[in-house]
Amino acid sequence: MRRIHRLAAAIVTAFTCASASATVIATVVSNDATYGVIDGSQATRALRVDGRGRIIDVNITVAFSKCDNPPIGPNGSACIGRGSPFENEFTLVLTAPGGQPVTLVRAFNTYRAGSNGGAGRVSVTFDDEALRAAGPRVRAGSFRPAESLALFDEMNPYGRWTLYLRDFSTSDPLEYFSSSLNIAYEPIPEPGTLAILGLGLGLMGMRAARRR
Repeated sequence: MRRIHRLAAAIVTAFTCASASATVIATVVSNDATYGVIDGSQATRALRVDGRGRIIDVNITVAFSKCDNPPIGPNGSACIGRGSPFENEFTLVLTAPGGQPVTLVRAFNTYRAGSNGGAGRVSVTFDDEALRAAGPRVRAGSFRPAESLALFDEMNPYGRWTLYLRDFSTSDPLEYFSSSLNIAYEPIPEPGTLAILGLGLGLMGMRAARRR
């Protein structure tokens, strides 16, 4: 019986140590590379996250292009068309598993690019801590999104995240190449860990009852 009591005490001690270490921030990354042409249409991409806990910070990197026709293709880099695309007639929205949306790029249909012919394929990281806001021109780098990603803070990251892409006019397509969702979170114990804790507490309760 003493061995059981020592085992129960060890279980509780181990869980206490694990709980203390749970304050360490973990990071989970979800990637998608399903190429698509969105031209006067809309599309979604799924980003699956298996981590469970409390969200501390969310960033997302999206590789895309906004060029005048024709599309540059999945392996393209520079715009092919000679015309200037409407660089800000598209929108990007990230939605959490629970349904909370955050707009990364908000469309302004009245904006027209200059004579540069478009930026070609760019990789843009949306980060609340970035020095510059996104837009109105398409360019690579790190930028603050149209809405704050802090709206996801305190949520559980687990589940299916959705990136929504919409292009509002034809002839200068939005091309999607890839995205990478990066989430920093504070983990919570797995159900199995909680079951072990319950066993330890139960054994310690039995010991206390016998003493009485």
